[in-house]
Amino acid sequence: MTITFKYKRIRRPDNSEIKTPSILVTFGGAGAKYDFMVLVDSGADVSVIPKSIAELLGLNLAGEEEEASGIGGVVPAVESSVQIEIHKGHEHYSFVLPVKVILDDSDFPILLGREGFFDKFVVTFNQSEEKLILKRVQEGSY
Repeated sequence: MTITFKYKRIRRPDNSEIKTPSILVTFGGAGAKYDFMVLVDSGADVSVIPKSIAELLGLNLAGEEEEASGIGGVVPAVESSVQIEIHKGHEHYSFVLPVKVILDDSDFPILLGREGFFDKFVVTFNQSEEKLILKRVQEGSY
């Protein structure tokens, strides 16, 4: 009931590289599945997806527009949800994740925030070993 991921080397816009707690996640939408590398972000209240990816997935963007604020400032957003799968080896988890879709043309990685994700796993960031550990919380305890 535990999955361990090694931190991934990510290239920044300035061409420098950094290792981050990023994992491969499968997103379902519009009858197709797509794999994306996402950043597990304990500082994010909610999960966030760029509009271009939300449109690819066919997410419902008809909700009421609101303002979302974060490290990039205040941006227009809408609440939606998406089916995600996390798998490695014999472990496979699938659930619906609430997301905020950023409606401007910002280019940023998908962020897995606390709401709807951290309540399903005990999340351990082992910085010294550059590992992210996800231990599934027992069904019914969240």
